[in-house]
Amino acid sequence: MEPILITPHVINTIKSLPLDEQTAITGALVEELILDSHSKKSLSPVQEMLYSIIKFYIKQDSTKFISTQCIHK
Repeated sequence: MEPILITPHVINTIKSLPLDEQTAITGALVEELILDSHSKKSLSPVQEMLYSIIKFYIKQDSTKFISTQCIHK
């Protein structure tokens, strides 16, 4: 399992969504990134798109953070 970084940008993006989307997307992220399960079973097409965008932000921020840590060692 790779390290993940949840930045304020990701948190603010999730908080800006309606409560139903917040709950569904946060649950899907926890399932995949923390529990290592890939179901995303009950996301609507719009939620799937938002999920993909937020997951991209998380992966991008995590990769950036890891690469800066390697440089400073």
